[in-house]
Amino acid sequence: MAEFTAQWPAGTLTNLHSSNPEPLSWQELNTITGCDLAQVIAQSNLGYESVQGNEHLRQLISQQYHQNITSNDVVLTSGAQEGIFLVMQALLEANDHVIAFTPCFEPLVKVAENAGASVSTCELLADNNWQIDWALLKCQFNAKTKLLIINFPHNPTGSHITANDLQQLQDLCHEHGCWLFSDEVFRGLEHDTNVRIPAAADDCEQAISMGVMSKALALPGIRLGWLCCQNQQLLQKIITIKSHLSICQSSLDAQLCQKVIPHSERIWQRNLDIILNNKKQLKKLVDSNDEFAWTEPAASATAFIRLNKYQGRDFAQSLAENKKLLVLPDDVFLTEHSGFRISLGLTQTNNHYQQIFNHKPNIS
Repeated sequence: MAEFTAQWPAGTLTNLHSSNPEPLSWQELNTITGCDLAQVIAQSNLGYESVQGNEHLRQLISQQYHQNITSNDVVLTSGAQEGIFLVMQALLEANDHVIAFTPCFEPLVKVAENAGASVSTCELLADNNWQIDWALLKCQFNAKTKLLIINFPHNPTGSHITANDLQQLQDLCHEHGCWLFSDEVFRGLEHDTNVRIPAAADDCEQAISMGVMSKALALPGIRLGWLCCQNQQLLQKIITIKSHLSICQSSLDAQLCQKVIPHSERIWQRNLDIILNNKKQLKKLVDSNDEFAWTEPAASATAFIRLNKYQGRDFAQSLAENKKLLVLPDDVFLTEHSGFRISLGLTQTNNHYQQIFNHKPNIS
């Protein structure tokens, strides 16, 4: 992903690939939270926090997003990337085996490989609403399998699983004695709020759930995430590793998050209003052009548009060079299904959507 986007200087292309919804403005935050945010910052402690993270904030996270997690089961991180690194370093050793679904956010695979593990990928079924290929998944487990990685609501396709699917995944991990790492950064962005499923760590002691402020809460400028797990031995390993990295989360971010998190439902609804409007516009464009196809997303703030005529990288490259519009091609998500990721969460996208679907790359 970084290699592809680095071809163009920052700010020279219009970003149409972001997985986070349109970032909230200070005015929107003030309206939603009802507090003086400048005063919150002014009153913040400027000293170090504990390595595990601000106690009050951890308590809020456990209460707001979980059923069976306590504040002691939560470790705060400096964003999701640090969370991924901490989990892989705490769990994996050379020659361990990991299973991950594709398409995927590339670091979920690459960071595991960098920790010395071998990774087997299990492609989601593109022609069946990007659902899990259960027969293929069950064949991937072996005696060295240490970790199964999942990401639902899903990036980049916007697919989702049911509570029964999650239970089956937990049962498989229990059967094979491995861990479940659940990337839940888009939880709260289910397009039908009735299909929200429990956090994986709530009912499984061998599961880790990860959240972050940047995605479902549309606050990427706040560099704060969290890991939740009921296994205290693993959490202590994570805390030890974290003490060699960020040491602790920003005290300013922690103070601000305490005012934001109690209003999560309102923020999610604000984001869903944008997402559902964009999805409606995209559906019209996809349905009227046989060069494109998709499975209509059920969750998250992105869609994966499949290409029937062009290769994903060729199309994205041509779009960037000729229209100055940036989408991300299939290969950065480790899938061979030709296509690209497009954002559903940004405002003022309709004209840009039209340009994308009208684009005819001149590819020899």
